[in-house]
Amino acid sequence: MIKKATNYLWNSPTAMTWGSMLSNSIKLLVLTPLILIKYNVDEIAFWYLLLTINSFTVVVDFGFYPTFSRIISYAFSGLRSIEDFGKPEIQSDGKPNWDLMNRIYGTINVTYIALGFLVLFIVFIFSYFSIENIILKSNTNTGTLWSAYYLFIVSIFFQFISKKFDAVIIGTNHVALINRWNIIINLLSALASILVVYIGANLAWLSFIQLLFSIILVLRSALLEYQICDGMFRKLNAFIFDREIFKWCWGPTWKSGVLILCSTGVSQATGLIYSYVANPVSLASYLLSLKLVTTVAQFSQAPFYSKLPLFSTLRVKNNIEQLSTISAQSIKKSLLVFVLGMLVLIFFGDWILTLVKANTTLIDSKILIFMAFVWFLERNHAMHAQIYVTTNRVPFYKSAVITGIANLGIVWLMLPSYGILAFPVAHGLSNLLINNWWNVDLSISSLQEDLWRFIRRSMAIPLLTLIILSSFKILTLFNV
Repeated sequence: MIKKATNYLWNSPTAMTWGSMLSNSIKLLVLTPLILIKYNVDEIAFWYLLLTINSFTVVVDFGFYPTFSRIISYAFSGLRSIEDFGKPEIQSDGKPNWDLMNRIYGTINVTYIALGFLVLFIVFIFSYFSIENIILKSNTNTGTLWSAYYLFIVSIFFQFISKKFDAVIIGTNHVALINRWNIIINLLSALASILVVYIGANLAWLSFIQLLFSIILVLRSALLEYQICDGMFRKLNAFIFDREIFKWCWGPTWKSGVLILCSTGVSQATGLIYSYVANPVSLASYLLSLKLVTTVAQFSQAPFYSKLPLFSTLRVKNNIEQLSTISAQSIKKSLLVFVLGMLVLIFFGDWILTLVKANTTLIDSKILIFMAFVWFLERNHAMHAQIYVTTNRVPFYKSAVITGIANLGIVWLMLPSYGILAFPVAHGLSNLLINNWWNVDLSISSLQEDLWRFIRRSMAIPLLTLIILSSFKILTLFNV
């Protein structure tokens, strides 16, 4: 019985994804208090600004990673040719198409090598002045902070290159395998980082640990890629650029890139914007809160995003009924995890920071509760977008541009008068304009489902839980 359960967990994509995120959370849970105790406010603000910059690797990927992962999944599921995709009358035999895979694989390699250096340049250009601004305000050794920045930027390059291998591993549905290794690397990285901070080493050493494990990540992913599928990827052409494959990928890629830029990009950019107007104390508080909320959102993705290769397979096989059932269950589980994480943050966040004698605090609890609802709705519509994107159509870029412009416009109007509150209000109102409902409608229509039936099966219970328990917290805040 125990052996059977262990076997199931060992090979479960969802369990191993959660394990990967849990191991990463250990780093957050142990390292964060140490950073808040060992470093001063200037250093705390600087480090969390670096982590915010690190979040931009998703943005500057331009949507290549999810697109390449999907097309790998299509070829692995037996798609005969890219022209056959979306034609229900043409059924795949379920066996990998290695001729098509060869063309895809070479194109991915060439694209990612070129893109890696472009990403390094873009991240440096867009982050330099924000970093310079906070260093000039800091009383900490500027040479140490600049060294930490440069080491961190180089680590971003290696993290980005590792995604090339990950797209292949995930696309061939080896989700459990890669996450088993992620658990090991996350724990070793956490241990090394914790030791560096505990002994009182400066931020440059912490950035060096980030760089070291980014290089290890590339080596790990390369080794796994060569071993999966009986070593078939070792026999493929590593560098052959296929214009037809790239052209087919480019449509959904640039649209996904615009979508990510105007959603995740704008959200993470608030930290850079706030760094220009806030003092180090307020900036540290906001960046810490943003990092924790982002971490909760990322952790909650496991039950849904671990199923993305399966979603693509079901779509290619035109098994819409099963796709609808599994996606509804996955959304429900994902949102329940998000709600649980946010409630822990709302009810116990300040108490935990006081307990560890942190040198900073979370933002106001009422703003945190408002952020919980805004991010809940965003998580829901983002998952629906992923379901629809399995059709290889990405119409959301148009709405994302409108949302992004509206978000920044509201921030510009509100920030001088309302401070931090401007960010979640702008985030929520801009999404409510289109994304919160349009993405959901498109996704459910593609599943040939009734709207309200799907909502009842997916987001209803998590939303009610958030409303009831957060209402209790609000009543206590106002002494009702």
